[in-house]
Amino acid sequence: MSAADKYKVDHVYIIDDDEVIIYLTDLLVKNVEFCDKLSSFTDADHAMNALKTAIQNAKDVPSVVLIDLNMPIKDGWAFLDELSGMQLKQPIPVFIFTSSINPVDMEKAKNYPIVKDYIIKPLTIHKINKILRLIK
Repeated sequence: MSAADKYKVDHVYIIDDDEVIIYLTDLLVKNVEFCDKLSSFTDADHAMNALKTAIQNAKDVPSVVLIDLNMPIKDGWAFLDELSGMQLKQPIPVFIFTSSINPVDMEKAKNYPIVKDYIIKPLTIHKINKILRLIK
């Protein structure tokens, strides 16, 4: 029995400018019942605004954030910088979810205590199980 069979999260944000990745991730997440609610954003600015509203209203705050690094407008690094500077009642675990295999990006990610892991796309059941193990 996998971790996904035993445990799921309440709310996941996926932030990625690639709508195909969002669609495929949504299908997998629903198939394995990874979470009760998935909110997707094609840019980090909209995600940050939604997050600030959720925190202010204490409603629909994500349990986990999956974020791409390379996006127009606001990239994943800018989102991480802003989130890292926020005063939160409870930390929100973030997983970098990217196609970048650049060792510089992987090293840089280690500078963010909120980043729990660096996940190379695409999302798989094995990677979902790893996320669940890391946030328990």
